[in-house]
Amino acid sequence: MIRRCTASDVPYILEIERKSFKPEDIYSDELLKFLCAYCNDYSYVYVLNGTVAGYIITCHEGNAAHVISIAVAPEYRRRGIGKRLLCTALRLMATGKVSEVFLEVRVSNAPALHLYKSAGFEVAEFLKSYYSDGEDGYRLVLRDREKARKFCVRELEMQGGIQTRA
Repeated sequence: MIRRCTASDVPYILEIERKSFKPEDIYSDELLKFLCAYCNDYSYVYVLNGTVAGYIITCHEGNAAHVISIAVAPEYRRRGIGKRLLCTALRLMATGKVSEVFLEVRVSNAPALHLYKSAGFEVAEFLKSYYSDGEDGYRLVLRDREKARKFCVRELEMQGGIQTRA
């Protein structure tokens, strides 16, 4: 089940971050609480058997949606959870609320790059030494509403919708 992120989810999100990212890339407890509150309308957790298995934090910025962070706990990967979470951001574009969705990703993150490219994201910018350890990144953008819709149609139908109330 996908539901909106709440402050009580932050310890679980933080644990997923610790398992998923380099130590210098992990957001603080305070920042995660702020993002879950400030970007609450478009930030979700994926709950499986009572456990937060993944999350996405998306902020609506003008006519764009910015995926600030998305991760799935290692033990729950390769089950389509990341795709379902990504679709929560893409539906903003598919429904006409924004004209683009963008995010940043490490050049070395092949699984994430594969997911994003399969959704139709394209490299908009090369980010030299973007990450704190000096690794380069990409800013990816998706502006094709039809690609976003097609990518998510099957997943949104399969999951039975998204709970929009916390």
